[in-house]
Amino acid sequence: MTPPAAQAGQRADSPGDAPVRLCIIGGSPSHPGGLEAYCERALQAFRCHAPKAEVALFPTEAAYVNDRGLARMIRCAKALVARRGDFDLAWVHVSCLAEALFVPLARALGWTVLVTPHFGATSRLETRGWVRRLRLAIMGRAHGLGLLFAGQDGEISLPSDLPRHVIGTFLPAQAFATPPAPATDAPLRLIHAARFSAAKGSLLMLDLCAKLKRAGIPFAARLIGRGDTEVVEEIARKIAEAKMADQVILIDWLDADGIAQALREADVLVHLSAIDSFPLIVLEALAADTLPIVRPMAGSLSMVRTCGGHATGDDQPAADAYAWLAGKDLHQLRREGREAGERARAAYGWSRIVDAALDAMHAAVLRLR
Repeated sequence: MTPPAAQAGQRADSPGDAPVRLCIIGGSPSHPGGLEAYCERALQAFRCHAPKAEVALFPTEAAYVNDRGLARMIRCAKALVARRGDFDLAWVHVSCLAEALFVPLARALGWTVLVTPHFGATSRLETRGWVRRLRLAIMGRAHGLGLLFAGQDGEISLPSDLPRHVIGTFLPAQAFATPPAPATDAPLRLIHAARFSAAKGSLLMLDLCAKLKRAGIPFAARLIGRGDTEVVEEIARKIAEAKMADQVILIDWLDADGIAQALREADVLVHLSAIDSFPLIVLEALAADTLPIVRPMAGSLSMVRTCGGHATGDDQPAADAYAWLAGKDLHQLRREGREAGERARAAYGWSRIVDAALDAMHAAVLRLR
C-alpha cells in the first residue's frame, strides 16, 4: 500500500551525478517493532517517490543477540558483503551496540554512510559510560547523521564532527490511503497500544481510567498488546479493583491495518511511556486524527508541538492527563484531533521525508569530495 500520488510528486535527483544506489540497513524481523516499521516504510517511500533510485533493505538481526541471534546477524552481514558492488550509499539505522557495527562494515565495503540513531536518553547506549564511548567511536565512522527529529542531538550524545540533518520519520501508508472514521456520539474513546509494561505506561493508563470513572466521566478504553504474565495479571487486578470491566477491554496485538483502524476509532491515545524516545505509535495516532497524551520525552514532545496533543509533567502523569481531559469538551477534542491529523499528514508526508534523506546523503557525498 502506498500513499496516493496527490500526496507529492516523484523526485528524480540524487546525491552526485549518478542515480542513487542505496541500501537501507537496520531492523530485526525476528523481533518486529518500531525500527522495523521505519525501515520498511523507508523502502516503500523511496520506491514510490524516488523511482530512479535503486534501493534495497537489509536487516541486521542485531536485536537481543545470543548464540542463535549472532548466527542470524552474521548471515545478514554476509548478505551485505555479497552485494558490495551493487550500492554506493548506506543508510544505517542503529538501535543497539551490535547494530552500530554495521557502520564500519558499510565503510569497509566502500560506501558513503549516513547513520540514524533509534534510541533515547534512557537507553544503555547513552546511560552506561563505556557503552556510550564505544558507540560514539563506532558511529563516528559514518559520513553524516540523519536525525529523526529536531532536537534529537540535544537528547543523546552524538559524534561531534559529523554533519547533522533532520530527516524525520514515515507515517504508515494507511494514514494516506484511508480517511479517518467520522466522529460518533460515543463517549470519550481511549486507546493504549504497546508491549504492556509499567515503563510503557500501561498501568498509568488504568490509573487514568480509574480517575475518569470516579469522576463520572463516560469513557470506553481499549488496551492493545501483549505483556509478561505478571504485568497482565496486574492489569486485570486494577480493572477489577476499579470495577471497570464494562469500560476497559484488552485486545491482543493487531497487524498494521488493525492498529490503524483501532486508532481511527479512538479519540485519544494514552502513551505515558518513560522509555520511548520517538514512539511511532504516537505519530500513527496523530495521522489517524487521534490526539496523543504523552510524557515529556524529546521525540514525543516534538510530535505534540508540531501537530497537537498533550504532554504531561513527569511527577504525576496520570493525574495531569485526567485534568487535561476533564477540562475538554468532547466535540472540541475531536475537532482538535482532525486538525492535528491534517498537520501530521502534511509534516510527515513520504515525499518530504525522502527529499530530506536524499539531501542528507547528497551532503555526505559532497563532504568526501
